[in-house]
Amino acid sequence: MSGSPPAERRLSTRHALHCPVTLPPDDKPAHWSSAVSRTLLSVDMRLERPDQWSARITAEGLGPVQIASIESDPLTISRDPGHVLADGRDCLMARLQEDGTSTVHQDGRTESLLPGAMAFYDASRPFTLVMPEAYRAKVLVVPRRALGLSEAELPRLIARPIQADTALSAMLLPIISRLADGAGPHPWPIRRQIARTLLDLLATLATGTLDTLGTHDMEDQRAGADRAHLARVHAFINKHLADSGLSPETIARHHGISVRYLHKLFQEHGTTVGRWIRQRRLEECRKELARGGRSSRTVAAVAQHWGFISPAHFSRVFRAAYGMSPREWQALWREPVGAAHERAHDRARDRASGRPAERADERRAHAAALVGPAGALMDDKPCAPGQGRARRRA
Repeated sequence: MSGSPPAERRLSTRHALHCPVTLPPDDKPAHWSSAVSRTLLSVDMRLERPDQWSARITAEGLGPVQIASIESDPLTISRDPGHVLADGRDCLMARLQEDGTSTVHQDGRTESLLPGAMAFYDASRPFTLVMPEAYRAKVLVVPRRALGLSEAELPRLIARPIQADTALSAMLLPIISRLADGAGPHPWPIRRQIARTLLDLLATLATGTLDTLGTHDMEDQRAGADRAHLARVHAFINKHLADSGLSPETIARHHGISVRYLHKLFQEHGTTVGRWIRQRRLEECRKELARGGRSSRTVAAVAQHWGFISPAHFSRVFRAAYGMSPREWQALWREPVGAAHERAHDRARDRASGRPAERADERRAHAAALVGPAGALMDDKPCAPGQGRARRRA
């Protein structure tokens, strides 16, 4: 008595689905999302020009490998954490671009695929695919472990365009494409062998690609990790500026990094942790003091609110940064624009220097020019991820 066919043979099914141009435009995104979800995995769609939009997908199951041939007008495909949890697909996608272009966004990397190129992306993590024009592509869905790569190696491969520009890729990419095209009409034993051959070829291509990337890619990965860490540290500091106990130790402990590594992140941008915190606090104090109004806080209260413990220290660093005391800055912005009367010491200073007295609005413009449009002295701006080394003050 014959038993049930093996699981991988039961998966050898073929689906052909079409989203016609005559379908009501409002129904097309849900219709096509459902089609792709049934044949490949759960995603959302955003269509360009829905009234004129159409697409076709033919999907083939070869046991552990799924192959989909897609022709479509422009669209954006998104897979978010909810989709990942919903279908639990722990697999990799190999996308072979045949016509048109695609842009893959995953794990902080954005890369474009031109015709003839391939890229892997991870179905167990969110991703976005943007197709700005009509396109044709093949998508191969393979088990995550089928490529024989470690979890440390996989991130280097994800969303990385593989062009036919090396001896290995120039040989393998056309073979993979032809095997994917011709797998359908053969008996099951042949189809199963084709699936195994495809997995072997994809694994060889992936390993060769990683070898080609070499040490330069590892340096790029480290730089990307540094930028991500610095962005998170900046956000944490900005959120806790009012905490007078904010220190390199508390920042490093919160982010699970060493104090030494934290200092290195800031040194690479020509500043220090303490200098960056002080500059951000000064900027917030400067903005609050400039708001003016009778209900505004005193200089000492503003300084304390933004983490300065000593009013005297605050006054010194404020004057060093902006060329005037906090009280002078606050008074400058409290005066009405075009005031007829100048403060006595201003008039005395102007007379002593032989300069004509400035109106309050002119002094404001002069002060704003010194401070700069970003609210900081032009040579002492906070560093941001991706910027070069900050210029040091002469």
